[in-house]
Amino acid sequence: MNRYRRQIAFAGVGEPGQKKLTNATVAICGVGALGSASAERLCRAGVGALVLVDRDWVEWDNLPRQTLYTELDALSVKPKAIALAEHLREINSEANLLTHVCDLHSENIHELFSTADCIVDGTDNFETRFLINDFACKQSIPWFHAGIVGASGQSLSIVPGTTPCFRCLLPDPPPAEQMQTCDSAGVLGPAVGMIANWQALEVMKFILGGSTAIDGSLRVFDLWRGDVRKLSIARRVATTQEDGCIACVQHRFEFLAGEQGTRAKPMCGRNAVQIQTSRSEPLDLETVAQRLRAECTVDVNPYMMRFQLDGIQWTVFHDGRAILTGTEDPDEARKLYARRIGT
Repeated sequence: MNRYRRQIAFAGVGEPGQKKLTNATVAICGVGALGSASAERLCRAGVGALVLVDRDWVEWDNLPRQTLYTELDALSVKPKAIALAEHLREINSEANLLTHVCDLHSENIHELFSTADCIVDGTDNFETRFLINDFACKQSIPWFHAGIVGASGQSLSIVPGTTPCFRCLLPDPPPAEQMQTCDSAGVLGPAVGMIANWQALEVMKFILGGSTAIDGSLRVFDLWRGDVRKLSIARRVATTQEDGCIACVQHRFEFLAGEQGTRAKPMCGRNAVQIQTSRSEPLDLETVAQRLRAECTVDVNPYMMRFQLDGIQWTVFHDGRAILTGTEDPDEARKLYARRIGT
């Protein structure tokens, strides 16, 4: 307890609160910029177990904003979950760190998060967030959303059945072509740290104080201007049999059931993976092409667009379907699709 004596001295913690932190298990999905920073704060605070899930590896352009990773991690192409666990063990050797180098999807989320008391969102795409929201609502597990692009971010702490859920805020994923990404708009490291620290603090408040410590408001941060707004989000309760939030009210878990989302399958003998998505509207190919032309040449015709990027030959169709030639790894294809096209 001497290690945490200044934390224990805070009235909101005390020795009973420190024991709650020690006994808690927090799952973190995505340990890039936000997820790794949140993991570090929680590990230093004495959270007993962290489940680290990430499909990616450390790259050179991660280093300006993903503070625990090193040049050696990037040079050795080390998986982020493994690299993060190694660094966290040097910070707190008592922490129980469970690492999973994989893509989170509807078939493995139950196994990966079954022991978690709450879930931290460190993802970079809406499809995974909708999947986490489905799982959290079905299992009544709190989860803590955060996101950042440029120097603007947001945070929403969700306690299923008590606060609005993510689909109360966003009933459906926004069109991919309308969304800015870190590739198109950039991202600032100090801004990442601000959002991640807020997110980690919300997790600690829940572990220490339970659901009453969470107010369910959306925080919106414009850190370049120094503005922070607190917005009240209404839970979309039912007024008719077919009304209300599809997840936390109607309990229809489309992403958890695999009815929605990105599906990737290798194409036999072609060194290619086909991506299929469930879209309600056609993909605006020209809008996506305009965004990509800063990095490569894009050819668009009335049926499809084609370009070469990331060592992959891309063919993308109006319905969102894509063929990525140059890989047979579905997880890699899903990652690249989320990064370049969106979800």
